Formats: sequence, structure tokens, C-alpha cells
Amino acid sequence: MNDAIMMGSVAEELMDFVSTTPARDSNYSIACEMLRHYPKLKGMSLGEMAELCFVSKASISRFCRFMGFDSFKEFSEYLQMEYSIGYDYSRPFYTSLLRDPEKTLTDHCDAIVQNLQATVNAENYAKLPQIATQMYHSHRLAYFSHHFLWDVGRQFQSKMMRMNRYVERYLDYGPQLTCARSLQKGDMAIVCSIGGSYPLRHANIWNALTASGCTLVVITQNYANSCWNSADFLLSCGSSNQNDVGKYAALLAVEMLALTYLRQYGKEFF
Repeated sequence: MNDAIMMGSVAEELMDFVSTTPARDSNYSIACEMLRHYPKLKGMSLGEMAELCFVSKASISRFCRFMGFDSFKEFSEYLQMEYSIGYDYSRPFYTSLLRDPEKTLTDHCDAIVQNLQATVNAENYAKLPQIATQMYHSHRLAYFSHHFLWDVGRQFQSKMMRMNRYVERYLDYGPQLTCARSLQKGDMAIVCSIGGSYPLRHANIWNALTASGCTLVVITQNYANSCWNSADFLLSCGSSNQNDVGKYAALLAVEMLALTYLRQYGKEFF
């Protein structure tokens, strides 16, 4: 992957490949076996992984390159990165879930609702019509995020496609970078980064976006990020991401964008 930084876990890469590929070939079979035995993969040698997947060592090496890794060694290194369920939920939350699941789930729901209510605010409302207008007139429209917000972008992409507006959305670093470098004035990029870390984690993509001259829309909770000085529009998506509640507000933010677009340009669909 050279200078690329993985935008999620290896497991996500494998699941996305298995879920989207139309080919049921050897690569598909390898990915399925890896997912079925994923907890065992960390620390495995090339030979052990080949035996696990019922293929040759050369096949595993080719598969790693097929998935975008420079080598099996790099694939193994990325397997060491932990994105366990503890990445989303704190230990106090887990302890509370064990002790009083009903209250914990109720409190969790309340936190989500508060985030949603914070997203539906006057400042966002004031910006939405102008953003929708620029979306309509943009030559190209592209969505950028980490893997963790891929589903938010997929929902937005689906809604916009049903209004005859294609939103480019690429899961991996390489395609995102290629897209960012190809955008220009008259295009629009929507960057969804709840905590505001996207420009820091993926500086090459962000720098390409800011240099492109395209209209930049950022959806975030972190207004303090100085990188956003390059953005044309900032939309807030709640105020907390504790225990993974931020993604619901991000989903609402893109829904608000789609609904504003529908209000302004959707007459032909009814």
C-alpha cells in the first residue's frame, strides 16, 4: 500500500470484497476462509495461512496483492491493528450493559436522540439550500470518509441515485486518492469525518481535495480542526461520539442533504 493508510480493518476489507464481488473465484474462496477463521489469522505464517485456506503459498501472496497490499508481510502487519468491539464501546458502557441492560440501552438511545436533535439546528438549516443548489449544478459529486462511515455514504449515494444524481464513493485509499486528484472546479466533494481526523490520517487525499478547486463540504463534530479552513461549508453532526453514537447523526446530516435536494429538485419524481 506504500504511502496509503488502511481506512478500516482487514476484516472490513475482506467482508466488503466478499459482499460486493460478482466472481466466485479462488480469491473469493480465500477471503471466505479468512473470515470464517479470522481470529486465527494474526501471527500466522504464509504456509499456515495457505493450509488454512486450502491453497498454495503463492496463491495467498497473490491474494494479498490483489487486495491492495504490497506483500504478505504487509498484510500480516495490518492484521496486528486492533479494531475490536472495544474500539466502539467503552469498558464502563460494557460493565453497565452487563449490570443493567435495559437502562443502558435506554440511555444509549437517549444519547443517539440528543445527537440527532443537535444536528437539526438553525445553522445547518441555513446552509442546506445553497449546498443542494451546488450539488445540483456540480459536474461531479463525490463522498469521502473512513470505512467506519462507508454505510453512511452508501445511504446517501442510494438516495441521490434515485433522484438521478450519481455520487462517487470509493472504499479504499487508492481509489479515493485517484478521485480526489481528478476533481476540479465545478465539482463537489463531501467529506464525512465525525471526529475530524480524516485530513490527518489521509493527508494526501485531503491535500488533493483542497488543491482541486472543487467545492468542499465537511460533515463533522469537530469544528475546531484548522483543516476545515479550506472547506466551503461545514455541517455539524451532533456533539458526541461516545459509544459510537456519532454515526447516527452523520446519517441524519446526509439525509438532510438528500431531503433538501429533493425539496428543491424532486418535483419530477412525484
